[in-house]
Amino acid sequence: MQSIPYFGKFESMILRSIPISVLLVFVLSVFSPSAIRAQNDIENDIEKLEKFLKNLDQNYVDEVETKAIVEEGMRRMLEELDPHSVYLDKDAYERANEPLKGKFKGIGVRFLMINDTMTILELIPGGAAEKTGILMGDQIIAIADDTISGIDISSRNVSRKIKAAESDEMEFDILRNHPDRRSMTLIIERSEVEVSSVPASFMIDNRTGYIKLERFSASSLSDFRDGLDELKKEKVKNLILDLRGNGGGYLNMAIKIADEFLEDRKLIVYTQGLHQDKRETFANSGGRYTDGALYLLIDANSASASEILAGAIQDLDRGLIIGRRSYGKGLVQRTVEFSDGSAMRLTISRYYTPTGRSIQRPYEQGVDVYREEIRQRTLSGELLSADSIDIVDSLIYFTPSKRKVYGGGGIVPDVFVSQDTTHYPEVIIAMRRSSLFDGFALDLALKEGELIKDASGNVNAFIQDFHLGAEQLTSIERFIAKRGIEIEDGALEAHAEMVERFVKIPLARYVFGREAFYQAMTAYDDDVVATLAAINEGTVKELGLR
Repeated sequence: MQSIPYFGKFESMILRSIPISVLLVFVLSVFSPSAIRAQNDIENDIEKLEKFLKNLDQNYVDEVETKAIVEEGMRRMLEELDPHSVYLDKDAYERANEPLKGKFKGIGVRFLMINDTMTILELIPGGAAEKTGILMGDQIIAIADDTISGIDISSRNVSRKIKAAESDEMEFDILRNHPDRRSMTLIIERSEVEVSSVPASFMIDNRTGYIKLERFSASSLSDFRDGLDELKKEKVKNLILDLRGNGGGYLNMAIKIADEFLEDRKLIVYTQGLHQDKRETFANSGGRYTDGALYLLIDANSASASEILAGAIQDLDRGLIIGRRSYGKGLVQRTVEFSDGSAMRLTISRYYTPTGRSIQRPYEQGVDVYREEIRQRTLSGELLSADSIDIVDSLIYFTPSKRKVYGGGGIVPDVFVSQDTTHYPEVIIAMRRSSLFDGFALDLALKEGELIKDASGNVNAFIQDFHLGAEQLTSIERFIAKRGIEIEDGALEAHAEMVERFVKIPLARYVFGREAFYQAMTAYDDDVVATLAAINEGTVKELGLR
């Protein structure tokens, strides 16, 4: 949900005093459900709204900010229609669009708050920071004399500050701790930074490839093809496409990527709405990966375009869906832009998978209940057991191989993998919450990174052979103590295997690069382990899939 701009006490009083029904007349006359469509009189409603606003402006006892009233009215009324029709002010609209462009204007770094200080984790090749001499591990103390250290500063706020700067040239106060502690001031000029939507593409073993797709952006098709082409050079036979955490993006990109797996004239998706005729979209590219086995990983944060792709693959018996039930967004929005740079995203139709499923979750009880449903999945035990998924018997569909698939709210995976994080001990939770594993791994990489790289040779050997010894566990204890976190004696030794995992994964990134982070993660990933088991057991062939 987008944040609501601050209103002063008077404006808030005015907003509360205006009956929502007054403005509902206007919005519902334009964006009406079919139940009231016959009663609409657009010209009269517009005239009424104009008269209403003019009287507020010209006759009310105190000064009224009509723009704030109109924007808040639009925002609230769109929420009355469905959870995904939204009004976005200019700043919110720009922020929402940025991840979908495949590039952004910035300094070309990835950073994390470690020990209350913004710390550089990674330099994007070719970015302004790399050219200026910023190094991994550098800490940003201030931007343009504005201090940004402290527990109230977040990575998101720092990103917004950099992107919102009026001048491309920005002054950064940097603290460098390695090899010698010193401070410096650098002028960095912002530039266009290209960001791939596929941060990782690699072979897990000699038959199985893995691609992580973070979003469906303008560059996703070319990003995906680049990754797939590299795997095909390695003779990939089984492809794992990771859509976990992928909240969607451009619908056409999901369709084009689905097309890469399907034979010509296979139905991928169709959309339909009150004002939108049924529109079917078929595969037509003669895709690049139509014969190999396919496995898609999903979770509760896989939404919209991710669900279009997963739904098509499942309905057409093309691959196996593994993980947990997806989000359940089956509404299609059209963006309507306004002259002041703001916009609304208005739901115009529903999309349906090839079997005719609508996977949109019910939202008749309102936005709050709709959003709460995701949290309730955890409380109900759905993340632990497939039996806890609420299946609607009247919304069961059948694929060409006669497998059951389910409508009514998200994509239900073919292979369910439980997600149980309750077994983490308190010391592990506290360290993860404070980014101490990242901090220690970064410190270790800065001091011993070259030695670790030389000893391992490559990331696969590192994942297989690198282990934390007693000396390094003691170093972690000292690292924690310096940051004021108390732990019981022997706590780290008692959970040494878990500590090693959470150090090893970020350490792989800092020593071998970003893709190595995903390579290390898959070694401990329950969903990937379940997928490899399904591959070895021949589950795809057993279910009659290709």
